[in-house]
Order: sequence, then structure tokens, then C-alpha cells
Amino acid sequence: MARRRIGVVVCALAVVAMAGGATAGREAPGVPAAPAVQRRGPEIAGNTDGRHVWMHAEYKGLLVRKLANRSDRTLSIDLRYRLDAVTVAIDKAGVTSVRRGGQSVAIDSPGALEQAQRVLAGSEAVFAIRALLAERQAVSDLKAPEYTLLATAAFVASLVGDTDAPARLADRFVEKHRGIVRPVRNGGCWSAYTQESTSAWNDLQACMDEANQDDSWFNGAYRRLACNGVWILRSESAWFEYLECLSPLAISGDEVP
Repeated sequence: MARRRIGVVVCALAVVAMAGGATAGREAPGVPAAPAVQRRGPEIAGNTDGRHVWMHAEYKGLLVRKLANRSDRTLSIDLRYRLDAVTVAIDKAGVTSVRRGGQSVAIDSPGALEQAQRVLAGSEAVFAIRALLAERQAVSDLKAPEYTLLATAAFVASLVGDTDAPARLADRFVEKHRGIVRPVRNGGCWSAYTQESTSAWNDLQACMDEANQDDSWFNGAYRRLACNGVWILRSESAWFEYLECLSPLAISGDEVP
């Protein structure tokens, strides 16, 4: 049987950016606030073949490629900026690993998290995706294509110390979209997407509350990272179901609910 494939391409004009972009009480450490200027949004493409779901995005020279396998719940994220390349992966056991410049670390302990942060220190690709998150989080409409890109950026940010980045983004998504009925084409697909994303937010909150009980610096950070890993996989599942729901329709950015 031929596999169904659909594409999503988004290229939106951004509105005037607001400084900052973090939800109150969860300020992003060491990330520049978005200047109040007109900015062109990222170019995003997505596809699914019924088993895998992928995303490709480009923004100001930053390339982001993401591939998720639904059957074994694995995820691979590739970042490229200038000469810097970083790969972040989640394996079948749910362990996150990072690779950069010939060095690879599986984050299976608090000590390994510290090693991974040393590998990623000074990465231009990581800085670029964190800058993308800072610029776009406050001004994005957080429709499915850009939300899945920003979720990727937030997860990467959590690897280098900003463990609240996913929670801030999920807070904004829920604040913007929960309980809103959109009278648009394919609204059922969007409704299912928002419900799953909101459910993922609820689970993330509960997981973070428990992880925050750990007073140890690296143990607590390691547990929060584990929460974020579950959240990004849930986000990928929502993205997969969204594309499957839209299939076999061909849609443009203006039609994405």
C-alpha cells in the first residue's frame, strides 16, 4: 500500500516583537531579549509517512532537522549554524544523548549531564536556536508548525541549563489556545492537537513539581531534564497525529489552523 505523505510549509511575517518573552517567574538565563523590530518568521516544512514524522526549519542561517520514529519513540535533532553542528537524540530507553565535534555523551546520570553541558559549551548552533526561541516565543501565533519548532528549541535550551524553557513555552501555548474553538477548515485536527499539547503541559507540570523537590543542584537538573524529554516526545506525538489527521490534504501556511 502506498504510504500517505503530506507537506506543511510555513513562512509567516512576524509581528512587532516584545522584549523578553518568558512567562513571569521563569526568566531565561543568559538569552538576549528580542528587539522590537519587524522580523520574518522561520521557514518550516513537515511531513509524515505513517511511521516517521519529520520537520525541517531554517531561520537566519540556522538549520534545524528533526526526525521522530513513532513505533519505537526515538527522536533525532540536528542543528547546523555556520561551521558548528550538534546532534541531540533520545533513544528507545528514553536516554538523551548529545554529539558535537567528535564528542558524544549519553545523559544517563547527573554527572553525565555536566559532561554534556561541557560538550555543548560555546556552541554557535545552540546559541542560535536559543536566540530563535527568545525572538519567536512571545510573537509567534504558536500554530502547530512553529510550536513544534519552538518545542525543539526549548528542549535544547534545557540541556544547557535553562530547564524551565519547555514549561515557559507550554505555559504560553496553553494560555493562548486552551478552550478556544477555531471555526476554520480542519478544525477537528487543530482541536485534537491542542488537547494533546495541553495534556502534555499538565503532565510536565506534575513531573516538574516532583523534580523540584530535589535540593541537589545536578540531581534536580537531571530530573527536570527527564521531565522535558517526556514532554518533547509527547509534543512529537501530537505533531504526528496532527499531520496524519490532515492527510491526504495539501495545505499552505495560510490554511494551517
